[in-house]
Amino acid sequence: MKKIFMILAAIAMVGMVACKKDDTKKEKTNTEETTEAAAIKIDGDFSDWKALKSGVSSCELGEENAYPGLLAMKAYADEDNLYIYFEYEIQEEQGDGAPIDIFVNADNSPATGGISWLYDKDGMGYEFFVESEKGFLENNNAAVRNMTDMAVYSFTGQNGTDAWDDVNGDAGLTKKDAQDFCESAGKVSNGVATVEISIPRSVINATKKGTIGLGISTYFASWATSGVLPQGAAAGAESLMDVTLP
Repeated sequence: MKKIFMILAAIAMVGMVACKKDDTKKEKTNTEETTEAAAIKIDGDFSDWKALKSGVSSCELGEENAYPGLLAMKAYADEDNLYIYFEYEIQEEQGDGAPIDIFVNADNSPATGGISWLYDKDGMGYEFFVESEKGFLENNNAAVRNMTDMAVYSFTGQNGTDAWDDVNGDAGLTKKDAQDFCESAGKVSNGVATVEISIPRSVINATKKGTIGLGISTYFASWATSGVLPQGAAAGAESLMDVTLP
């Protein structure tokens, strides 16, 4: 009987070891999934952008750009968020920061949504844009999370019109404060601001797999245009940049 008891005890120990091993394997899988979901962290460390292997859209300043203040932009999306990276020159006129607009063609159709004179109307059609009047900066030396002046605007006017030229009330924008759900971070070095932000895909109605359009414009404090991407040699020369949603 004693021998049988020892055999049963040994079998039980093997079972316990096997269960413990399975738990370890499960924990490792969860860690891998978490790492994949956190490919971009909004923390002002841009090394994670360089580490991305695929799915990144990007464009840079051309040699004959009419508005050279915006140097580069990138975009990447995971299942939950749209991540945007950009670099722009700090202008003397900017003081403690000047406005930036990020246009989003959420349905990837130029026939629906608003337009801007900065882009060819046949390549735009934005439904949303994100704006910071301080350029996502604080005192021109650091980009911080949860900027209090960040806002998401949704286009509510007639398709193919410019909401800022809303003379007759036919076009319009609805503003939603974004500091509770958008994040920004970055730094300023040698007169160039580098910024990254995240926008929940649900906020811009981009929850399905597909493609959206994205464009960025920067301004002086006077709202005169300082930079536009994507952009050719003159205003209205380009459509928005395509970004793939997984």
